[in-house]
Amino acid sequence: MKVSLTATVLVLVIWLIASPNHSCSARIVVPDDFDLFDYGAIHDNTQTDDEGFSKEAFPEGWETGAKTRDSFNRTNAHTEENDPQAFLETWEAKTNTFNVVDYGAVGNGLVDDTKAFLEAWGAMCASSTQDTLTLVVPQGKRFLLNAVAFEGPCTASKVNFQIQGSIVAPNNIGAWTNKEMWIQFSKVQGLSVNGGGRINGNGAVWWKACGGEGCQRPTALHFNKCHGFQLSRLAIFNSPKNHISICSCNGPRVFGLLIWAPKDSPNTDGIDISQSTRVTIQSSHIATGDDCIAINSGSSYIKIRDIKCGPGHGISIGSLGQHGEYSQVEEVQVSNCTFKGTTNGVRIKTWEGGSGYARKITFEGITFEDTKNPIIIDQHYFAKPTSAMDMSKSVQVSDVTYRNINGTCADEKAITLACAGGGCTNIVMDNVTIKSDLPNKRSYAYCDNAHGTSSFSVPSVPCLSH
Repeated sequence: MKVSLTATVLVLVIWLIASPNHSCSARIVVPDDFDLFDYGAIHDNTQTDDEGFSKEAFPEGWETGAKTRDSFNRTNAHTEENDPQAFLETWEAKTNTFNVVDYGAVGNGLVDDTKAFLEAWGAMCASSTQDTLTLVVPQGKRFLLNAVAFEGPCTASKVNFQIQGSIVAPNNIGAWTNKEMWIQFSKVQGLSVNGGGRINGNGAVWWKACGGEGCQRPTALHFNKCHGFQLSRLAIFNSPKNHISICSCNGPRVFGLLIWAPKDSPNTDGIDISQSTRVTIQSSHIATGDDCIAINSGSSYIKIRDIKCGPGHGISIGSLGQHGEYSQVEEVQVSNCTFKGTTNGVRIKTWEGGSGYARKITFEGITFEDTKNPIIIDQHYFAKPTSAMDMSKSVQVSDVTYRNINGTCADEKAITLACAGGGCTNIVMDNVTIKSDLPNKRSYAYCDNAHGTSSFSVPSVPCLSH
């Protein structure tokens, strides 16, 4: 008697489910909101690994200590043997997973794997399934990538780019095919980028040969029109220029990152935001040679919290109004952040001759340690007028609140409110205490053309009413 293959499989599955020796209670379920990593501190004398990365802040093998939903790890492989439901889930996960190695990626850090990554992405993006699709960059390997654009839209509503291993950039400037962006995601909806791996921009060769303002250097990771994307649990370091750029995105969430570059590396911002709204950045450690986070024109409803910043240039609004441009930023909340050894703390910077506004901004629960310029509004940023600029104009700064702020400044100047001719209005200082780190020195505030109120402020801010 001939029995069809379908009938055989059906009988096998029924027998497995009915077996009394197998229980679903043995499965390990990892929650979607996996705990964020505590990266620790980075100091000048911190020991580094062969990639120049802090061992103290990011020890070797940390990513393997975290359990993920990767159906190929040993835990799940063991679970499959004892649980038919887990077997079925694993089979389904494998059909929705695209490993770059299966598309020809070598992962030795020497062979260019860009083509293999694009082929894996193309296959995943075109897949007709409506389930979550995952592109896997496996751990234990270093994948060399040249400039690459992962473009959408994809068929699936959710796409996961899981970086478990390391991705490295070319260390020869001449080998780069695009000197504006390195890794770009464009028009991909439902995107998650995570996995516990590393992204190394090999920026040192750029800083040495091309460190000036007029020299074009690539951004490491760029997101354009990727609404609702999530970026988490990664280390991104040594970008040639800014590490992460978020442009024209609505509703992204960024958390659990370690972003690192030497404090003297030029223009290596941690995260730059522009033309985006409803952005959340939280629970990350950023240590670079420029702004930890910069919020540029066209951005609104930005929430930043639980950030360790330093070294670097602090968290900045702007610069705005460059070359007479119209700029706007509003509804920004920065809370529960720590600044250590930064050249600035919380800063608003605008150019003379620009126009527009920066308004409805709150800095709350901020701690400074040995920070230069802890609180600063600078409306004379890089004032280099041209004949086409109307120097009587300025970006209007208003409704800025500093609340529950404490710590120390590197010298005596704790607060600077240097406002342009139009003045800054409704500036509020509420329970602010910043003392000087210098022995026997008292901190002070400088203000020009700023208007608002101050209560329980040390130092006293003379231009604000008490």
